[in-house]
Amino acid sequence: QGRNTEIMARISLSAAVLLASAGQCAAFVVGPAAGAALRPSLRAAACPTPIVMAAQPAPLSRREALGAFAVAGAWAASPLAAFAEGADLTFQPLTNGQGVEYSVLKKGSGPKPKVGDLVAIRFKASYNGKAFDDTFATANSYYYRVGSDNIIKGLDLAVQNMVVGDRWALKVPPSVAFGEKGVKPSAGKARIPGGATIDMEVLFEIFPGAEEELLEINEK
Repeated sequence: QGRNTEIMARISLSAAVLLASAGQCAAFVVGPAAGAALRPSLRAAACPTPIVMAAQPAPLSRREALGAFAVAGAWAASPLAAFAEGADLTFQPLTNGQGVEYSVLKKGSGPKPKVGDLVAIRFKASYNGKAFDDTFATANSYYYRVGSDNIIKGLDLAVQNMVVGDRWALKVPPSVAFGEKGVKPSAGKARIPGGATIDMEVLFEIFPGAEEELLEINEK
């Protein structure tokens, strides 16, 4: 059901066709109606209608479009797995992270994204030891614009400080997670109470606008 027809509106038509042929559609939606059923608990609690992508997204630059198209074929690989649980981790405060703490699980390389850049991440979110969202268990990355409110603020603040290949464990305080209201229970998902600190793991997987080598190949 998650693979049916959800296509990311920010990629050119030719790239979307390639993605669909590879079965990589589940994380891509074009408006509030489609996004309402997809990972609602990770959307900021203040938004009444959870969405993954804006219905009228910002245009994709030529560099981003080429980067996304060039790496699309690689996204059909086997699902990854989160691995932070049970590890003896040391957390430190994230600079300007509004209380977010992080622990580096794996170091990547390359530039940091800027607000407005299109990026692809994978994440797992848990409360009280129980996972309520896990894109490591699927074949699909999660695309969003850095600095947007399509994910909880604490996760976005972490991504702004990561580079491609970085994999971090996070402790996200309620002020940049679901606040004092929490999240109501839904089908298959328990209630997240107000004031909850969320445990997360995030992988910065793809940065379409910074795929220099792939862009050079496609531009020759």
